[in-house]
Amino acid sequence: MNEQRDEKWLDELISKAIDTSEPKFDAEKWKQKHPREFQSLVKSPSRWSSQSRFAVFSIVLKSRAVKVAAAAVIIVAISFFIAYPGPDEQGQVEKSPAEMVTAMSLRMAYHHGGMEALEKQCDEAVKLLGPSRPGSSLADLYRDLNG
Repeated sequence: MNEQRDEKWLDELISKAIDTSEPKFDAEKWKQKHPREFQSLVKSPSRWSSQSRFAVFSIVLKSRAVKVAAAAVIIVAISFFIAYPGPDEQGQVEKSPAEMVTAMSLRMAYHHGGMEALEKQCDEAVKLLGPSRPGSSLADLYRDLNG
């Protein structure tokens, strides 16, 4: 029991020495005590929002490094558009007729242009094949098989 009394005595002594209550901010007292700081806080948002954006923008535009970087970007963009072949200039390799009539190729043609594109692709495949060869008759086939 003596230990508990000692602990209570110590707790009371510590709580008296240290203020354990939460500090509360009184804005009115602070305004009266620090009027210059309050005025600078009130004025700063409007000043920074309108003027600083343009000031930073003008500083960046005056920088020589920014100008050089912008020129480099423009040169790269122009050279890319000059060097990159357009859809008509891509030098598409002609497909073989077998590749033109695969299911994937026909499906892509249909999705791009419907039945007209599908028929056009089939017609191109027939043109690439050329004139049809005369077929072998069943008799010729039978003769070849019998030797």
